[in-house]
Amino acid sequence: LTLAGPEQSSLTTGMVLSDPSQPVPVSQKFRARIVVFNIDVPITKGYPMVLHYGCVSEQATITKLVSLLNKSTGEVAKAKPRCLTGNCSAVIEITVTKPIPLETYKDNRELGRFMIRTQGHTIAAGMVLEIK
Repeated sequence: LTLAGPEQSSLTTGMVLSDPSQPVPVSQKFRARIVVFNIDVPITKGYPMVLHYGCVSEQATITKLVSLLNKSTGEVAKAKPRCLTGNCSAVIEITVTKPIPLETYKDNRELGRFMIRTQGHTIAAGMVLEIK
């Protein structure tokens, strides 16, 4: 890939190049559907984590537990759960410390999926449903 214009020193890993007429949205808050893996401590509102998104890692917090989903059908099993336990699927809202480029999973699979890690362990995988 050859670029004309920006200095090579101003580009870093994790940056997203896009068409100026259709820029990639940048946001700090989004709604996502996640699948929680086998975990020891339940996930609650305010849970701190590291969001791995492409080659970018950002500190993030779960700001809202929207709903618990049925794993097989994807339908809402419980609205506003108090916590998420292992081996479940849910819709949550996430806030990151710095704005990151985001796309919904239906629009762009590469920019619409992420992993959630804490204390060196991957605890969930997810996809962006809505950018706030």
